[in-house]
Amino acid sequence: MTRPLFSLLICFSIFFFSNSVFADMKEGKKAYSRKDYTEALKQFQKYNDGNPSSGEAWMYMGYIYESRKDYTKSIQAFKKAVSLNLPKKDLVNSLTKIILYHNYQRDYGEVISYSNRLLKIDPDLSHIQKIRAAAEERYSSGGSYRKPVYHEEEPEQESVSSLEKKLKQDPNNKEILWGLALAYYNEKEFAKSESILSGLVKNEPENVEYGYKYGALLVRIGNYDDALIVLNRIEPKIPSEREKLLYYTHLTQAAAYHKKKNFEEASKYYRKAHANKHTVLPLIGLTKIKWQQKDCDNAIKTAEKALEYGEKTREIRMYIGLCKIQIGKKEEGYDLLKEIGASIEKENPELKDLSDVYYDGILKLARYYTNNGNYEKALKYFHAVQPDEEEIREYNFYLGKTYLYTASVEKAINHLERVEDSAGAYYLLAKCYAEKNDQERTMSYIKKSGSIKSSYWVSAEKDKAFKKFRSDEGFKTFLETRAGTRDHKKSDDDKEADDSQDKD
Repeated sequence: MTRPLFSLLICFSIFFFSNSVFADMKEGKKAYSRKDYTEALKQFQKYNDGNPSSGEAWMYMGYIYESRKDYTKSIQAFKKAVSLNLPKKDLVNSLTKIILYHNYQRDYGEVISYSNRLLKIDPDLSHIQKIRAAAEERYSSGGSYRKPVYHEEEPEQESVSSLEKKLKQDPNNKEILWGLALAYYNEKEFAKSESILSGLVKNEPENVEYGYKYGALLVRIGNYDDALIVLNRIEPKIPSEREKLLYYTHLTQAAAYHKKKNFEEASKYYRKAHANKHTVLPLIGLTKIKWQQKDCDNAIKTAEKALEYGEKTREIRMYIGLCKIQIGKKEEGYDLLKEIGASIEKENPELKDLSDVYYDGILKLARYYTNNGNYEKALKYFHAVQPDEEEIREYNFYLGKTYLYTASVEKAINHLERVEDSAGAYYLLAKCYAEKNDQERTMSYIKKSGSIKSSYWVSAEKDKAFKKFRSDEGFKTFLETRAGTRDHKKSDDDKEADDSQDKD
């Protein structure tokens, strides 16, 4: 009896230990999904201790360290992950991370080694084939040569309160001022950061670090002209070996020109940034510019090149979807945008603090859901974005329309009245005032819409929104005579198609 009992105890111990180990993985993933990375690392390490043959937790740790910009620890974790058991998809992604890291570091021997391993698993990865071919060429011509790279690693930040106390004791200490400016910037206290940085730049105009950060801050607060004055002045003073600082300077210049709609200069600096450091961000900028210029064929080509990096694929695919819509492949484009919208909602159900990189796609979907009568989802999407000046007209029109059809008439009026010289907006305002039983304003806005597009007179005669006023002889005469501009009811413009009276 003792022996069977002992065996049973062993089985139970294994069972409970196994459950505990998997609980660590589950808790780690939960913490990772809510971005509680400290707790996630703790749980993943516990999982590693109990399950040393699995690489899954190491892979997640690699992503966490990458998000913290601790690239050395990130690659160490990914290398540990690929040395253990991983599903094929995770193995491919982890090996890709390692290859891209070593390619940036110009450690071509490592690039070749890990590329060979990855291509044995998936030989059809064309972007890895290209990276390996380039690495082999450079390796053969330069051996193990690696150009020295100067890293712009930011020091670990002290807290704002700690730095403020130090500054009180030593108010002219430039190191403390610089640290406090960075701390304020990271805490989004931009006015305080700007106050310090402007003084540092004034006192040391040749300091490229001060100049870059000040320019970046000015872009962040929307002062693009002053930002470009600062950045254009310091750009030629940055040594060529400081590739990372040049990369970020060029990327920030590109962003400032892009915001100013100076697409030619923005494109030039995106290309410069990409030449400094082959990353996906400049290609995304170029893709967006081509989409904004309605050069959709080239936008898609650039997007497909960007996809080869294996990063930010959701954002890149969003622009492919927008381009598909623009070139007439609407079903295909909207399907792609809806897929992306669903994946964002899965991670962030309320779309709170949505990254502005998704605004173009989400705004397009908000308009789509409005036109298809899904007003609840449309409102959710509208509220998630902050449109720029170029988009504000469309934003107000479609949000106003959505509010009208969700019985928020005052909110609808508030947005629609901001859309000037729009027959569609005026017609929707007529409907709003009909809801409020304000016949005079209803007639005024029908007249405004009809004077821009005569087919709205025909629509008004049929629209249920105005049925309550049709028993009024004055309203009937107003419609029949087109506000006194004709003597009889029928005219050629009655034959015009009623082409969706709610479009801007």
